[in-house]
Amino acid sequence: MGGSQAVGEQSFVLAFDSTHAAMAAQAAFKAAGASFALIPTPREISAGCGMSLKFKAADAAEAQAFVADTVTGDAAKCATLYEAAGYTKLS
Repeated sequence: MGGSQAVGEQSFVLAFDSTHAAMAAQAAFKAAGASFALIPTPREISAGCGMSLKFKAADAAEAQAFVADTVTGDAAKCATLYEAAGYTKLS
């Protein structure tokens, strides 16, 4: 999930119900050495705080596992994972 990106990776968006949760998840992603971008929550996603994290993973299973292993506590309870292409809700 870190530095270089492999061919065939997909983009995912992790949206939050609160700014505090988004900031906690951002810190967790940084601590894990993950490549990500803090972005405004896309209009197609209705999440409360307006901040999201966009990152790449090989597939939905890898993205879900990474989020489950990285984002904990209240931030995990307030997070919703989407595929960036079409904003399909995954969790």
